[in-house]
Amino acid sequence: MEPKEILGLSALILSIVNGLMLLKYYLRDRPKLIVRPIHPEVYQWWFKLPDGEFEGNPTRKYGFLAYIDVINCGLRKVSIGSWNLFLRTVGFKRVELKPINIPEPKGDIGGGINKFLPVLGQRGPLFAGDTLVDSGVCISGMAYYILEFHGGEAWNSRIKNERITGKLVVRDVFGKKAHCKIVFSKISLEKVTSMIEGIEKIGAK
Repeated sequence: MEPKEILGLSALILSIVNGLMLLKYYLRDRPKLIVRPIHPEVYQWWFKLPDGEFEGNPTRKYGFLAYIDVINCGLRKVSIGSWNLFLRTVGFKRVELKPINIPEPKGDIGGGINKFLPVLGQRGPLFAGDTLVDSGVCISGMAYYILEFHGGEAWNSRIKNERITGKLVVRDVFGKKAHCKIVFSKISLEKVTSMIEGIEKIGAK
C-alpha cells in the first residue's frame, strides 16, 4: 500500500473513532427528563363543567387539574416544549388534550393562610413559568385541561370508582418524550372555583 493511501486510511479511521467518541459523550451527557405527579393522592382532580354547545347540540365538559414535577437527570439543560394529557373514552378512543392557561391557583392551608401554586410554563404574578430544566433540577406546576364532547355514551370518559386515569406526556424541544400515569379524583366545581375563580368560564366558546 502506498504511503498516501496509508495516510488516507489513517485519517478515515481517526475520523470514525472521533465520531464514536463524540457520540459516546453526547449519549452520556444528553438531557433525560422524568415526569411525575406531585402528591398524586391530593393534587390530581377532575370535575364536571357546565355544558357547552357545538353546532346547536349540547356538549359535555370536564376539567382536569394536574400538579406535576419535570426533572432533568441528564448532564445538559433542556427546555420542555409540550405537556399534553391523553385519555381513553368508554369507546376506547384515545383523546389528546393540550394545556390551557389559568390564574395561579390558591388554597387555604390552615390559619387563614393561602398557598399559591405555579402554573407550568405560564408566567404569573408570583411565578416566572420557566420551561428550561437545568441539569439536576426540576420545575413544577399545575396544568389544566378541558375535555368536551357530544354524541353517544361511547364518547364519555372512562370513570371507575369516581376516578379517571390518564397519561401525561412531556416532550422536550428536541422531541424526546417522558410520561407518567395520573389518576384524577373527583372534586366539586365549587371547590375548584374557590381555588381558581372563574375557571368555569375559561375556554368557553
